[in-house]
Amino acid sequence: MFNKFLNSEKHIYSKIDIKYFFYLIFITSSIILISAYVIEFFFKHPPCKLCEYQRIPYFILIILSPIGILNSVKIIIFYLSILLLFSISLIAGFHSLVERRLISFDTGCTSINNSFENIEELRNFLEQVPIVKCDEILFSILGLSLANLNLMISITLIILGIVIFKNHGKKVQK
Repeated sequence: MFNKFLNSEKHIYSKIDIKYFFYLIFITSSIILISAYVIEFFFKHPPCKLCEYQRIPYFILIILSPIGILNSVKIIIFYLSILLLFSISLIAGFHSLVERRLISFDTGCTSINNSFENIEELRNFLEQVPIVKCDEILFSILGLSLANLNLMISITLIILGIVIFKNHGKKVQK
């Protein structure tokens, strides 16, 4: 059924050129990063380690997208973009699992009760622990954490990229 959808000439994706995929990646990445910084600086919700890791591929996508739009070697930029989106989805998926406490992450990034022998051990531990914990959801939209939303957006962009590439890949490779 999915192959039938991919090969159909009637859906809107059959008319979208791969250049517009790069426009979409650029705009989406920009909106995501701007939103992350607005939430961080205006709403005073600092990011955890995993949130910061999720931002890195978006910065790279913002740099690669104009190259993909203007350059004739779109296929390499396309593959790099899909790889970066895949890395975002892996980090966001892992972060979602940590937030739901289905898996544990770095001790300094989660809320774990430790027993300390003396006040010096506690002080040393607290100096190493970041203020924001990766397993605490500080900001959510409709019950979904930002990591959940990030996962959904990156998977959607990957699927959209594959559909567009399936329809226009041969043109791009020439």
